[in-house]
Amino acid sequence: MKKTMTLANQASYDLYGSTQNDKFILYLHGGGLVYGSKNDLPSDLIDRFLKKGYSVLALDYRLAPNSSLAEIIDDLETSVELLYNTIIKGGHFGICGRSAGAFLMLQLTKRLKEKNQTPDFLVNFYGYTNLKFINEERTLLPQKISSKQIEGTELKKPIWDDPLMSRYLLYHYAVQQNLLPSFYGVDFPGEFALSKEILHSFPKTFSSASSTDEEIPFRYSKMIGRSIPDSLFVPVYYLPHDYLKESNKSEVQVVLDKLTNWLP
Repeated sequence: MKKTMTLANQASYDLYGSTQNDKFILYLHGGGLVYGSKNDLPSDLIDRFLKKGYSVLALDYRLAPNSSLAEIIDDLETSVELLYNTIIKGGHFGICGRSAGAFLMLQLTKRLKEKNQTPDFLVNFYGYTNLKFINEERTLLPQKISSKQIEGTELKKPIWDDPLMSRYLLYHYAVQQNLLPSFYGVDFPGEFALSKEILHSFPKTFSSASSTDEEIPFRYSKMIGRSIPDSLFVPVYYLPHDYLKESNKSEVQVVLDKLTNWLP
């Protein structure tokens, strides 16, 4: 059963399980930091977390370009601080990030380490450690998105969640027009990059990505797997970027089985 609650900073989260638990997994969704929703967590993955004894906190965060990447990370840090103090309370907890959510997970972990609130483990589904790839040419949709198709999309008022995926075309428009740097408010691609030295001090991590990922270069998850000492990297082959959408496939079930066995 899912309960939706709002934090003091206006961020919302979906709770699966009980707040009386002493084991939690915080989930951060994908969507290129422009669209997406905490509601996209596959039911199979939720069930596996619950059966391992974890309550799940699926958290939303502010979206670009309405908020800059710096603002997104600052607010996310505040959200996690509130959850840590009111629900987690020093219990065993990990973070699961998916695509852009995994990027935020890694940024957040760096900050939490500095506050002695390091997660016990991380689960990385096709995440990345820097933004250099957003300047590379990528063909994610066969059709060209026009400015007319995104007319009426709210670009100023803070947006925390996109449950109807109404900003999906906005993201692809930004990719096609090379607008993501300005959407994120970054001055150079190396901004927010996490070095191998920083990753070396991160907690145990499970990583997975597809070798044919058309959106996030496969090399990122491989590098994460090699840079974090206590790390398990499980590749899949010839599946799309967001292969968790196809959790019924046998290859994806193998990944989820390995994750289930790996979870502490």
